[in-house]
Amino acid sequence: ADAVSAIPSIVHQYMDQQIKEAVREAVQIQKGQLQDSLQRENDEFLRNIDENMKKVLKELVKNQILIEKMEGNKSIQRSEEQQNLYKALVEAYEADKTILDTYGDSTILKRRR
Repeated sequence: ADAVSAIPSIVHQYMDQQIKEAVREAVQIQKGQLQDSLQRENDEFLRNIDENMKKVLKELVKNQILIEKMEGNKSIQRSEEQQNLYKALVEAYEADKTILDTYGDSTILKRRR
């Protein structure tokens, strides 16, 4: 009689153990999937930062080369319009360079958004 009355308690303990194990496994699986997903998002985010940095730096280099060529062939001295364009280019270049030097990656991230 005692053995029969202990059966519900034994079954209950067994079920508790099985449920805890199933929940633990489900959490582990979900955790792994979330980690994989977050890693993919992080990798994509870093690729975008790299691409944006390359674009910004490429534009700065192009502007610097253009400024040097304009100064080298004295084309900036030909007309007032050319002088104004040159000044605007230099100002834009200096502003971009200052922003990049001052804020670095955070500026590029904001531009991307």
